[in-house]
Amino acid sequence: MANFLIGCDVGTSGTKSVVMDEEGNVLGIHYIDYPLHTPKAGYAEHDPNDYWNAVKNTIKAAIQQSHVDAGDIKGVSISALSPGCILIDKNLQPMQMCHIWLDRRAAKEAELLKETIGEDRIFQLSANPTDSYYATVKLLWEKNHRRNLYDLTYKLQTTADYPVLKLTGKAVTDYSNASLIGIVFDIVNRRWDYDLIEKIGLDPAKFPDVYPCDEVVGYVEAEAAEETGLKKGTPVVAGTVDCNAAWLAGGMLNDGDTQLVMGTAGVFGVCHKDPKFTKDMITIVHAANSREYYTTLAAIVGCGALTRYYRDTFGQMEKDIASKLGIDVFELMNLAAAKSVPGSNGLLTLPYFSGERTPIWDPLARGVIFGMSLAHNKGDLLRSFMEGAAFALRHNLECMKASGVKMNMPVVLSEGGAQSRLWRQIIADVLRVPVVFMKDLKGAPVGNALNAGIGVGIFKDYDVVKQWLKISDSHEPDEKTAVEYDKYYEVFRSVYEDVKGNYSKLYLAMGN
Repeated sequence: MANFLIGCDVGTSGTKSVVMDEEGNVLGIHYIDYPLHTPKAGYAEHDPNDYWNAVKNTIKAAIQQSHVDAGDIKGVSISALSPGCILIDKNLQPMQMCHIWLDRRAAKEAELLKETIGEDRIFQLSANPTDSYYATVKLLWEKNHRRNLYDLTYKLQTTADYPVLKLTGKAVTDYSNASLIGIVFDIVNRRWDYDLIEKIGLDPAKFPDVYPCDEVVGYVEAEAAEETGLKKGTPVVAGTVDCNAAWLAGGMLNDGDTQLVMGTAGVFGVCHKDPKFTKDMITIVHAANSREYYTTLAAIVGCGALTRYYRDTFGQMEKDIASKLGIDVFELMNLAAAKSVPGSNGLLTLPYFSGERTPIWDPLARGVIFGMSLAHNKGDLLRSFMEGAAFALRHNLECMKASGVKMNMPVVLSEGGAQSRLWRQIIADVLRVPVVFMKDLKGAPVGNALNAGIGVGIFKDYDVVKQWLKISDSHEPDEKTAVEYDKYYEVFRSVYEDVKGNYSKLYLAMGN
């Protein structure tokens, strides 16, 4: 009897599911997108029902495409964007829109925690900063602003937890997502600090039970089986964070392994076993060997989000031409950016369009296009977006190197932005590191299928993924271009220092 696995990733733009066999072959794949809601400046929300609809329908379509008998599917694992904050009532129904990692509304709650608890204590416990990014802070915002919903809350759920709940009827979370619920999560001992939860004014009972990423946490119930096409009783494995799942698919398993996910956000991760943590970075429990391993990661808000914003705001002509030619619009955009030069003819972009996470942790930061002149064209602007993301990543890389984090080379690139050969070379030149790209890498959903296989005992260990990997392209930094970028990077860093004091003034001027 054949064994097959389901991997599903719930992303910021949409959800993708795959059916995979034991050799890592994807037999069925389906993707569904959904809207991001931004009702106010600083808000970023999804409808939790969109998550479940996308999960159940992509799983069903992937199974149908694969022609696999659902009885031969041995396990399911889900990853998602993280953190997210969904309040679930006693009937296991969501009560509000999920505010996601992009959401910055809880800035005042984060400042209150800094004053009352202290950043040092929180970092010592959670290995993470005190910021509105983390779901505990979002939950505190709910208590302060929607007390009626908070009081009715049975459990806090993240974006990955909710589809697991719909499959199994169990409101739980995994070690990775618990890391980004953050603040009150003891990351070394893998448990909640109930005393600290109570001290900050939250109810410990509202926090979900925590499990290793590869542990079976429940089984597909009858209603979910009917909606997804899975068999009732199919094991569901705890799951992980989206970047962790992508890193599993790319073979990031051992001390010093390094990868950059170029999705909506840019997430640069380094795997390590030693519980030594870097301030101003994000730390999560790694999905591979989650009882022991960590990932220190840099996370910039604007990576693929910048080129998508360009497409949707300035790229109608490019979309029309691409449609007529039958090519991807991003291919056309890359051609325009490639006609510019390193430094975008003196145009610099601070990529903080929705605030910024590591290392500046500035929720009020916004994008800056510096040096614009009448001589600049759309290609210069687009390339400056790409370079701006690379400069922000370099800032993070310098912080990580200063802390002594071991990083094996080359850096593996994955996800949407990595499809661009131009952007890959920009990353290599700005960061001064060799990079490799795996064209056929299926990303986070395959990492989830691998995690499911570990959880149900089909795979002995995660190293099996290395048999499936093939490098399709590599880039070495060009010294001449790197020297040129060094000059622009210095300006990039100084521009933020010059303007950052004005972000709060702008915030107040907008009536906040």
